[in-house]
Amino acid sequence: MRLLDLRPWASLLLVDLALLWLLQGTLGALLPRGLLGLWLEGTLRLGGLWWLLMLGGLLGHVGTLLPLLCLGTPLFLSLRALVMGPLSAPPVRAASAPWSWLLVGYGAAGLSYAVWAMLSPQERDQGQENSKALMWRLLKLSRPDLPFLSAAFFFLIVAVLGETFIPYYSGRVIDILGGDFDPDAFGSAIFFMCLFSVGSSLSSGCRGSCFLITMSRINLRIRERLFSSLLRQDLGFFQETKTGELTSRLNSDTKLMSCWLPLNANVLLRSLVKVVGLYTFMLNLSPRLTLLSLLKLPLIISTEKVYSVRQQAVLLEIQDAVAKAGQVVQEAVGGLQTVRSFGAEEQEVCRYKEALEKHRQLCWRRDLERALYVLLQRMLNLALQVLMLSCGLQQVLAGDLTRGGLLSFLLFQENVGSYVCTLVYMCGDMLSNVGAAEKVFRYLDRQPNLPPPGTRAPPALQGLVEFQDVSFAYPSRPDQPVLKGLSFTLCPGQVTALVGPNGSGKSTVAALLQNLYQPTGGQLLLDGEPIAQYEHHYLHRQVALVGQEPVLFSGSVRDNIAYGLKNCSDDKVMAAARAASAEEFINDMQHGLDTDVGEKGNQLAVGQKQRLAIARALVRDPRVLILDEATSALDVQCEQALQDWKSRGDRTVLVIAHRLQTVQSADQILVLRQGALLQHAQLLQGQDPYCRLVQQLQD
Repeated sequence: MRLLDLRPWASLLLVDLALLWLLQGTLGALLPRGLLGLWLEGTLRLGGLWWLLMLGGLLGHVGTLLPLLCLGTPLFLSLRALVMGPLSAPPVRAASAPWSWLLVGYGAAGLSYAVWAMLSPQERDQGQENSKALMWRLLKLSRPDLPFLSAAFFFLIVAVLGETFIPYYSGRVIDILGGDFDPDAFGSAIFFMCLFSVGSSLSSGCRGSCFLITMSRINLRIRERLFSSLLRQDLGFFQETKTGELTSRLNSDTKLMSCWLPLNANVLLRSLVKVVGLYTFMLNLSPRLTLLSLLKLPLIISTEKVYSVRQQAVLLEIQDAVAKAGQVVQEAVGGLQTVRSFGAEEQEVCRYKEALEKHRQLCWRRDLERALYVLLQRMLNLALQVLMLSCGLQQVLAGDLTRGGLLSFLLFQENVGSYVCTLVYMCGDMLSNVGAAEKVFRYLDRQPNLPPPGTRAPPALQGLVEFQDVSFAYPSRPDQPVLKGLSFTLCPGQVTALVGPNGSGKSTVAALLQNLYQPTGGQLLLDGEPIAQYEHHYLHRQVALVGQEPVLFSGSVRDNIAYGLKNCSDDKVMAAARAASAEEFINDMQHGLDTDVGEKGNQLAVGQKQRLAIARALVRDPRVLILDEATSALDVQCEQALQDWKSRGDRTVLVIAHRLQTVQSADQILVLRQGALLQHAQLLQGQDPYCRLVQQLQD
């Protein structure tokens, strides 16, 4: 839109014409003639326009155009002088130039600015500041690896210095062979070439090893911290975030983060040292050719600036596309039984194909822009090579440079060109790749929506549970309450049955009792104290849950029963298995307790998995046991054994069930409907199955 507003451009034209008139009429006589005077005039013109437009508040609109407008003519004439030799006539100043010259200057500057504005996306200062902050955090994250990085930087400098001397001695060999042959000088040059080659190769190998060690250490540290942070998040976070995205962050994004410092620092510092060393040798050989080669830098920086911004944007889109494709695979493979039972294989293939197609298009766009960028760079290199050969030939014919010196300079210039391109590219690539760290650090910085960790861990716990006017709504749906003012008591030594239709809030009651969520209203007390005040590990040893769909982990039977416990003996494991009627089928297995249950326990039957889940709860000897439809796949004998365990001692048992035989032995029955408990009168008048169940038990 800025290109359509003509007022800043008209103001720039008027102010520039006034300055040119001032330079011609007043300051023109004070400026020296030649290129120096032309550069001084351009500098004064730039400073005057900058100051006047800043006072008028128009600098933000046309500030980028000023260097092109004021310094374009001095740069063009200086380049012509370097290529074609000294000018036969003094250069024309802009202040005294004809109108045609000024129009050409305005047109070239305007065209360059239009191309720049069209190709370069608008950058945001906040985004750049965010990238710098991320880079600083990555550097601090690598602080423990400072010894390895220091060793890598030392070997890097030694290797680069050795590589820098090789072209110099190649030119020496050419001069020795082209003139009076000196065997001693020739042997010395060959010896030093071999010495620097071997030394640089060994140092390069040591440098690469140090950087690889650093990269692996950083990768391990980032993954460990991210996984630890994810496990401490509240359950609402996992309801809002897809599993495939988290897997992508743990795998691909952490890999990019771990490569950021070792890889980029390796390439960046190597290129920087090489550029400084090579330009030192080039200045010693031919200052004129060196200045000519330096004119390539602004073009490289400009093209890289455009390319890096576009590349950063497409890389972020590619990361999101990879995460989406991973989510599709995660859901399809994780629910393969459901996919096959509904015949939805083709639908899942289409979903994955769409995700891959999106990723392919983004990669094609990335590769196309990369190809155009490389093509432009090579065209610039080719044009510069032609200019260098032309100017070098003039110097050789004039006797200012030897043939060997020209060969050394061309070798230096070819190397320095690639390293300058790499140096500029890496500066932009570091900002692009640091975007992978943004979401990882966002997860690391996220504070779980949980109360401060509790510290209570009394030596004895009765197990008295009190719900006092408890209300709850999930964080993702705060306007849809799940529980509404629940008030009831679970007494030690009693079995309480909680029944109700699906969606009435039964499992939410169990989640609150495990302190997985916090009530949005009222209090949940355990032995008269808020449940959130108990220490995390202590609470989950005293309060255990057996779910309707038990979750087992890959590993042995012993590992699953003793999950989360330290130093749990085999005697305790087998005692819990015996109480859960799992001892018989465990002994029938080939390896007993050491038998691998497979991923998610897929090597076991449903009833066997439920028995192991019950044993996992009983091995803790909890004071409060929650059975959430935990006996749906058990036979009568196993269920009777569990009933016998519940009837012993003074444990508090909460049973969530639908079946009559499960709740008929309960000491109290609570009926939950739409998040509220039904009162006694409502139970007697109600006609739904749960009310009739209570009426039948009372009769």
